[in-house]
Amino acid sequence: MLKIAVIMNNYFHDLATALLITSAVTVYYFAKTAEGSEDPAVVRYFIETYRRLTILGRGAFAWIILAGIVRIINFKAFEWSDAMGKNLIPALIVKHIMLFSAVFGGIYFWRKLNRKVNALKQAYRVQEAKEEAAFITSP
Repeated sequence: MLKIAVIMNNYFHDLATALLITSAVTVYYFAKTAEGSEDPAVVRYFIETYRRLTILGRGAFAWIILAGIVRIINFKAFEWSDAMGKNLIPALIVKHIMLFSAVFGGIYFWRKLNRKVNALKQAYRVQEAKEEAAFITSP
């Protein structure tokens, strides 16, 4: 039973890593679309999407950390010995380099996105204020 639990933990750990990077890349491309749009509805939609995907990304990152602890504790017994028996140590090393790169890539994208979103929010507030002022002063 423990072996199945560890295997599932490792699977969901890898899945969370993929979720972190793909959600970051997705929001990054949404941000490019929102930046080029003059439609306030598009910007509002992007800001709301960003907020929700940020929650998803933070959850994925938390799971990466928590499941990573379990994975490290059980690494030698479940992954290392299995890889040694099948002469897959180089593949295991490459896999972990790719996973670390994906996590750090996800963090990089989220930080970059945060700056973009803050700029978009500021521009959106300015645009909203102009529209409100025009509405108030119109006859």
